[in-house]
Amino acid sequence: MSRGIDTKACGRGIWRGFVVLVIGALLQPIAAAVAPAVGASFLLITAVIAFTFAGFRTGETDRPIVQGAVTAIGSYVFVLPLTFLASGAVEPRQVLATAAVAVTVGGLAGLAGDVIRSRRKRGEQA
Repeated sequence: MSRGIDTKACGRGIWRGFVVLVIGALLQPIAAAVAPAVGASFLLITAVIAFTFAGFRTGETDRPIVQGAVTAIGSYVFVLPLTFLASGAVEPRQVLATAAVAVTVGGLAGLAGDVIRSRRKRGEQA
């Protein structure tokens, strides 16, 4: 029997990614004030970290890449209304590019998390 999306793990992953995205967005002005070079790329770094956190713990699924991608894109979808409220105008290309990053990073994180958990179950060193 195939196990599709683990909804409990998906919900937890979405929440983790959402929290990291919100905290990162709140810290971005501080990072920009302290180090302008870092401030310019701070939100991208935050997004990659958030999507990794979201996608890593896939739960009980046979499709960890899909699970990771769904949780990462879910966390972005939940933070997107806050982005529209905070900045007013958001470019569609930016939204699509960030969604692509979410799918890619979340999927890779889901795969990595699944490989690490599989090795631990077999008793191998990671």
